[in-house]
Amino acid sequence: MTHQLNFDKLLHYDIGAPGINLEVTLSLTTQQVNLTAKIDTGASYCIFERKHGEALGIDIENGTPERFSTATGTFLAYGHDVTLSTTGLVFDSFVFFAANEGFTRNVLGRFGWLDRVCLGLIDYEGKLYLSLYGEGDFS
Repeated sequence: MTHQLNFDKLLHYDIGAPGINLEVTLSLTTQQVNLTAKIDTGASYCIFERKHGEALGIDIENGTPERFSTATGTFLAYGHDVTLSTTGLVFDSFVFFAANEGFTRNVLGRFGWLDRVCLGLIDYEGKLYLSLYGEGDFS
């Protein structure tokens, strides 16, 4: 049995680079910040550097606290509602900003990003297909 999938976006990425990176814009009211984030299907949530939340005018510690565990240890982050956009796809999302200024990663995880999109991947060719969830033809 074969299946047909139709996506709105086709992105090409560098297969020689570590990870799959996307340009992301986070916005809140009239403030916005542009950054690069890695797609991380193993991450539960979207987590960004503290400085990006501060650039949006967010009081980081005023958010929902969550302690995250990784292979190298644990860290604290705070959740906030923002508007997230990438490749022309725009949606509201609950994301986390690291408490520690030394946290230097930006990741797009399952909740807040992957649950908002339909994703197709041909890593051998460096092709990433994207659509907003609920707007494509995925029957």
